[in-house]
Amino acid sequence: MGTRIKETSDLDLIELSGKWVYRSPEKGDPLKVNGQSYKVKEGVYNTPSGLDYMIVENVATGEISMVFQGTQGFQDMVTDGTLPGAVPDAQLKDAEAAFESMSKKYDITNVSGNSLGGGLSNYVATKHDVNSVTYNPAILPEGSYNTNNPRITNYMSEYDPLTLGERSAGYMSRLPGNNVILHNNMPWMETMISNHVGYDDDVVINGQKIQVDADAYLPVGVWSGEILSGSKGQKIDINPENMRILATTLSTRMNGQVKTAQTYLDGAVDIVNQEGAKLDDRQTTLRQSFDDLLQKNSFGGVLVFVWQYEALRNQLEEINPVTMTALDVVQKIRTTPVISEILDFVSTSAFSGVLGWLFEIPLLVGDTLLKLDEIVDRVSNLKNNAIPKLFNGITNDFFNDAMIAELKAHYNVIDSNKDIVTNQIVTFSAQVKYVSDEIEKADKLLTATERVEKAGPPPVTSKFSLEESSALKDGMGKKQLLLDENFKEFASATSMSLKPALASLRSTMNQLYGILKDALITLRNIRSALGFVKIPFTDFDNNIKADLDDIIAAMNQWKVMLKGVKTAVKDLEGNLDNVLNAYRPYIDTALFEGTKFHDVILLNKASYNAFESAEMVFQDIQYQLDGNKAQAVTALDGLANQVVANLEVLLDQIKRGSINI
Repeated sequence: MGTRIKETSDLDLIELSGKWVYRSPEKGDPLKVNGQSYKVKEGVYNTPSGLDYMIVENVATGEISMVFQGTQGFQDMVTDGTLPGAVPDAQLKDAEAAFESMSKKYDITNVSGNSLGGGLSNYVATKHDVNSVTYNPAILPEGSYNTNNPRITNYMSEYDPLTLGERSAGYMSRLPGNNVILHNNMPWMETMISNHVGYDDDVVINGQKIQVDADAYLPVGVWSGEILSGSKGQKIDINPENMRILATTLSTRMNGQVKTAQTYLDGAVDIVNQEGAKLDDRQTTLRQSFDDLLQKNSFGGVLVFVWQYEALRNQLEEINPVTMTALDVVQKIRTTPVISEILDFVSTSAFSGVLGWLFEIPLLVGDTLLKLDEIVDRVSNLKNNAIPKLFNGITNDFFNDAMIAELKAHYNVIDSNKDIVTNQIVTFSAQVKYVSDEIEKADKLLTATERVEKAGPPPVTSKFSLEESSALKDGMGKKQLLLDENFKEFASATSMSLKPALASLRSTMNQLYGILKDALITLRNIRSALGFVKIPFTDFDNNIKADLDDIIAAMNQWKVMLKGVKTAVKDLEGNLDNVLNAYRPYIDTALFEGTKFHDVILLNKASYNAFESAEMVFQDIQYQLDGNKAQAVTALDGLANQVVANLEVLLDQIKRGSINI
């Protein structure tokens, strides 16, 4: 398959799949996405199969995209996709069928989706010549996928709980295409849902509104309009139009972004200076903090739901009634006078075997449920044997007077430096506008290149020199080492508690899967043999066949489910340490819940994300301007390089002012 040229930006497709499709817009509805106009051509929602999607047209280009709706709510979020094969086969096939049907009406260039919708989008793109752009997608069932497929791009936010689990449990081979990690959110339990879907209302930290939308601070190329991932793209022509685009982008999006980051840091600085020795005073008890960490919408929920505890339990409980029906049907077949007609095809030992297996299945289901409950109990008991280790030394005396003095000194330097960097970027924006205006004034009879070459350099300004901070040279120092040691002991205690229980569950599920598989083979043989039986003047044989068909269909679904679950349990057992480490940022941030330092951590991270995004944009600007011989462009190139250098210094200082997350 070739790569179809795409005229709708990845940024727009992320918002369409993470925000607009969840609002279920109707046919004909206009959508405004990142300043671009879209029109809904089809809206299919609330279907019995759960396959919901919309077809949208990019009004400017006429390009058509199909956007699949994902999951909604925390429980769906952490269950869909984390289980191997959790994107149901039937829904994958339904998605492909819907795509093929819509393709008869529209020339679809792109498919997109978030979460489960991302899995559906990627599946369609592996089967058809279409581009797929996903945001935090669910993995696909076991199989062989092209992880370098150029038509598929998966954007995964740094703290998305779904893809954290996928990455740490070793499932990346089941995400086709290219993966891009975005630093655009915070490791806070309250933002778990927005970290996944990408869009939600602003959150409030210490009275300050913080944007949590996925595209709020993404590093978007000035000229390409695409999300920057660190690689160098094709060089552009430095002509009057591209200089105008640079001037406009800097004066709008970039200036606004760095000023927002500036206010976040203002908030962090104010907290450090105002709270001082009270920075680590806890408004909640440690016991409450223990309990909070184990809530369903918190870390404990992740541990339990990472392999779909509640959904799995419900499905397991459905097995026994059908098993009893199967026993009754097999007994009827065995005791029916015409049974001799099929004994040529099915041996008596086969009947005995399937009856034995059907009797054993409920026992193994019961054992599996007990072992599931044991794991849930062990997770709950972590508050007594593992979580307290995280809080060792994390008391109201976490920061001593010397540490508070260092924090204040460091944040005072940050306070000054972030204002300098913000002013430097705003000034650079004005300098670019000056050059752009000079080019516009140039003789229109000149070529575009000559007009750029004729433009003079921007006015010289004072140097933007940053102050070095002599405080927190090694970041949080001994305090970070304490957190590291605490986590190490917590992870060890958690592994010692959960791994044996996971191994026991895996063993029982292997037995259940094996017996179910054997019973299913025999039931199919019996059903095949019944095809030769016809009892006159009665519907007995037809009813028996219909009953067997229903039983076989149900048992086949359980077989698929159990195969996925036992693999997931095995993977969780083998990768538990990786999973714990993946979720550590959430855990470490939660340790300070109820303190003002918790707010500092989050405001620090929010500002870091915005300034880091700005650094990537300026690196791209510098790359594009570099090498141009025009006097004005050479001057701007040098100024852009200075911005990058100062951003690098500021980012290092911001990072040193908080714990590692």
